[in-house]
Amino acid sequence: MSPFFLKSKDDSVPVSDIERKTFRLDCVRFIFQGFIDAEFKTYVLLFAIRIFDMPDRVKGILSATVYLGLVMAPFALKFFSKIWPLKNNQAIAALLCLVAANIAIAAWTKYGVVFLICIALAQMLYKLTLPFVTDIYNRNYPRVRRGQIIGTLFTILAVAGVLLSYFIGKMLDRSLGNYRFILLLAVFSALICCRVFMAMPNGRVIAEESTSVFRSNLSILLNDKLFSSILCLWSLMSVAFQMIFPLRMEYVANAKYGINLSNADITTLMVVVPTITRVASAFFWGKIFDAQNFAVMKILVNCCYLVSIPLFFFGKSFFVLVLSATILGIGFTGNLTAWQLWVTKIVPSSEKLGAYVSIDMIVMGLRDAFSAGLGYYLLSKSFSLHTICLISTALIAISIVGFCCFIKNPRLR
Repeated sequence: MSPFFLKSKDDSVPVSDIERKTFRLDCVRFIFQGFIDAEFKTYVLLFAIRIFDMPDRVKGILSATVYLGLVMAPFALKFFSKIWPLKNNQAIAALLCLVAANIAIAAWTKYGVVFLICIALAQMLYKLTLPFVTDIYNRNYPRVRRGQIIGTLFTILAVAGVLLSYFIGKMLDRSLGNYRFILLLAVFSALICCRVFMAMPNGRVIAEESTSVFRSNLSILLNDKLFSSILCLWSLMSVAFQMIFPLRMEYVANAKYGINLSNADITTLMVVVPTITRVASAFFWGKIFDAQNFAVMKILVNCCYLVSIPLFFFGKSFFVLVLSATILGIGFTGNLTAWQLWVTKIVPSSEKLGAYVSIDMIVMGLRDAFSAGLGYYLLSKSFSLHTICLISTALIAISIVGFCCFIKNPRLR
């Protein structure tokens, strides 16, 4: 029996001291990480709209910069292996300290351009931690129950996020000036996560071979056809989703679209409802990842997006918006679980994990940085929200058809 109250499908794999300690530390980390995630996904864009009154193109830049950190991931691997050699957990801690510093400056400034630059840097640095975290997951958690563990942790993240976000929405309705206090809470959360990672066991020194992506490991895209195909289909879905995702905030927060919800209602719709569905679905997605072909999981995730996106933009009542957010939260949890772990399933050997993760980070960073700003760009070119929604829905439908071709591939088991 595992320490997460989950029964492993392979009871012959014992729970090691490293696995147990990592899980306990992750339970603490995910409580505070939940608020950092909500800050970047919801509140910074809300502040850009209602406090700094930024134009559409600038808000598009703010939405896109979070993904540039993924493009820079190989450079971070090289920096922390050659220039400033650190272990995985130490590199994550250093990056989180910089995240905290930038958010603190954004909370202090009265100038929109300084806020934009600092939040952009904080988002990029936060994303740079992902390849190091993936390596810790791969080494500290056994393959047979890795998906269930991450699903359990996402449940903790969800519970913490929903409790805190409700009070934040009420606080913003009392006074938008409270946004500085909310940003300072994110600073505190980043520092707590920093301390947790410093105590994380089995933080190996970052391997030099992980930094050779641009020389030899890009050949993986040509030689590993399955990996390349999955990346292409995932990219198609991500472009469709990321181009429309930030426009959800525009739809409910900007008075010109006729919805103009209160800050508390926006928090309920954008954070509380999706977070509750994470609690309900995280364990389910973890079991699906461990037990099913990966293509099946992605089809289910994409179907959630296919239903929720048009429901949101063509729905007018608050009930319909909540229903859309519920379905989206279920799909988002599955997508996040899959993205955190899918490379560990498809990689042919653990020695090549760094190369595969780096390529995945580059591709995801480029596509999401492009697509996150694409929605606002189309909006500035007089495309309606409904037209952008239909384009997004069509691309997601195409990706579902593509994933159906890999349902029986044994390597995705």
